Amino acid sequence: MTSMLRDTWWWPWWVSSLIDLIVVFGALIVFHLSVGRMRRVVAGLVAVVGLVAAVFAPVVMNDQSDRPMRPEPSMRSGTR
Repeated sequence: MTSMLRDTWWWPWWVSSLIDLIVVFGALIVFHLSVGRMRRVVAGLVAVVGLVAAVFAPVVMNDQSDRPMRPEPSMRSGTR
């Protein structure tokens, strides 16, 4: 079931980039409002990683819109 869902369900790269940019925005807000050094370091690291993920999403995600969806496997009764 899991592989079937993974093979037939997808979203475009720009959705992943949008989610990543929302995470970056949230991390920058935390960075700006934080006083503690460790919290700022973690928020900055999350912002950098989210930005890298947003930039590389179009590169690593396959565009599956041109491929036809794989048909659902049929339940066959076994013959013995």
